[in-house]
Amino acid sequence: MVKNYFKKSLILIVFGFILHLFFVNYFHVGMLWIFDRASGANESVNTVLLHTDTANSDSRGLKRPSSDIMYSICTYDVQYKPLVITSSIPDSYWSISFYSDNTDNYVTLNDHDIENDYLKVYLVGVNSEPKKVNNGTVVVSPSDTGYALVRIFIGNGENLQNLKNIQKSLSCVEYNDN
Repeated sequence: MVKNYFKKSLILIVFGFILHLFFVNYFHVGMLWIFDRASGANESVNTVLLHTDTANSDSRGLKRPSSDIMYSICTYDVQYKPLVITSSIPDSYWSISFYSDNTDNYVTLNDHDIENDYLKVYLVGVNSEPKKVNNGTVVVSPSDTGYALVRIFIGNGENLQNLKNIQKSLSCVEYNDN
């Protein structure tokens, strides 16, 4: 009887350990898959997914948004083709942060890093061999999928319409050799 109990306990412990490993390694993938299906993100990859207005107490698009910043999100998949991200840059604070598929922030560029009033970033994947570019910045993603988050500081809001136009100038498109 003790032998049978020990055998069942050992099987239960091994099964629990395997289940734990499976959960730790694949739970986040399943949650992202569910989020993608619910938000329609598969139709929105390599394009601007979201532009926000100023945040208020009812804003639910982002977790804990700041009320003096407008946000834009561009999801990407650069497994097969690089992505070209372009945007006008305002006179106020502006930044773009790149996040890999496990939500690690690997690069952030802000208005002080951009030499002129226009941003052009070539985002390439893990297995890509980036070519030398003369008219932009090459960013190498540690994963093939992820997202870019753009923040624009509103300030006192006196030039809000101009900032919204700059926000709408954000473009995320696949690179074309032509």
